[in-house]
Amino acid sequence: MNIATTCPVDKGTHHARFGDHRHAVRVARRTLQERLTARGIGQAAAPALRERADAAVLVVSELVTNACRHASGPSEMRTSWDGPELTVEIDDAAAEMPRICPKSDRGEAGGFGMGLIDSLTDDWGTRPRTDQHEGKTVYARIRFPLGL
Repeated sequence: MNIATTCPVDKGTHHARFGDHRHAVRVARRTLQERLTARGIGQAAAPALRERADAAVLVVSELVTNACRHASGPSEMRTSWDGPELTVEIDDAAAEMPRICPKSDRGEAGGFGMGLIDSLTDDWGTRPRTDQHEGKTVYARIRFPLGL
């Protein structure tokens, strides 16, 4: 079974394509954890780095979950570094843009994800896909502390 294929796009960018959306969240988290470890941000990292790494993994989990719930699942995840800043991009086929739900719309069925992403990231947003497919790319940027 082909769950995901991963490979570097260029020196600073890595991408994972999802073959089975039932496992997409787990694969995305594992892929990001591997990328963080390769960057030297593993379990033994300083607490401030570990905290940001945990936030990044949670953000990826939420973004991929949203793609599974509101689109036909994610098609690709890209990660890249610009100095201490990690950018994660998730492509999906849905045209609907994510939004932060008002507190009155949050409940048992959800509505918390984008608010959580907003609180854990330094920046996030959407743009049309650049690969000639319909849908969008949702991106999130997380800055890691320097000098640790």
